Amino acid sequence: MKILFFILQFLAAGVFIFSGISKLFPIEPFEIIFINLGMSNWILAPFIARTIIAIEIFIGIAILINLWANKLIYYLAQSMLVVFSVYLVFLLFTEGNTADCGCFGQLIALSPLNSLIKNIVLMLILFVIPKKDWLPKKWLFIIGILITSFVATFLLNRVGLQNTPSKSLNKSVDWSGLPQTFYQSNTTIDFTSGKKILVFFSASCEHCKNAAHKLSFLNKKNNINNIIIVIASKKEDNLNEFIASTALNYPILWMTDDSFFKYSGGSLPSIYYIEGSVVRKKWTGEFFDVDELKSFITYN
Repeated sequence: MKILFFILQFLAAGVFIFSGISKLFPIEPFEIIFINLGMSNWILAPFIARTIIAIEIFIGIAILINLWANKLIYYLAQSMLVVFSVYLVFLLFTEGNTADCGCFGQLIALSPLNSLIKNIVLMLILFVIPKKDWLPKKWLFIIGILITSFVATFLLNRVGLQNTPSKSLNKSVDWSGLPQTFYQSNTTIDFTSGKKILVFFSASCEHCKNAAHKLSFLNKKNNINNIIIVIASKKEDNLNEFIASTALNYPILWMTDDSFFKYSGGSLPSIYYIEGSVVRKKWTGEFFDVDELKSFITYN
């Protein structure tokens, strides 16, 4: 029986630790959950996401080494599972069971129902395993583990300078060197008129992937009509992997030559707001001011 309890304890601890670490890279989809629920803005979401991840890791380590803090860890773990389960029920009713709950980040896709079952099993495991502290000065260890979990989480994936504003350029650019039709579509683009937002990504750029998650969220209803994504990739397989992993839902221009860097400016990701051939605004980096960019977006 002791061996069985040890296995269950190891399993519960492992799920908490893995759940936390798996959401760290990339962390943007997890951050977006709090924005989508209306619980946070783009500035606070990175801190909320990392705090929850740190608590998950802390709980997992405490369970693993039998530090229950007079059952405080037990109640904290059960409370977190209840909160997660309430969110899963909400997700199940609003988006159906085909949605990915994001419980294990981008590593393992889980439907809300499957994740709900996982949480219930975890609750039962936590209920039956013995919960006895083995250290006389357990609170010192608890505080040490808590601090370590937070420090490690915020160091492994640091919070960048959020909401970096645009730069005003008012510069005329000849866009004729860009592909004139969308990837996997024969739709022709007119770069001489209209108001557009051009976004430059490289398929091998992690910062571009992080920014792409934010843009995908903005177009959740597929009603944005003036954003065009330009992606540099030597291989089509890498291009498709980038699109799939970030759930990009915009028209795509695919570039394979070095002229891409002439237009992107050499710093990625780069986002341009253009009126005809004139660049009015430019954002650089993954921490662009989302709310400012939204003011230039047009919808169907």
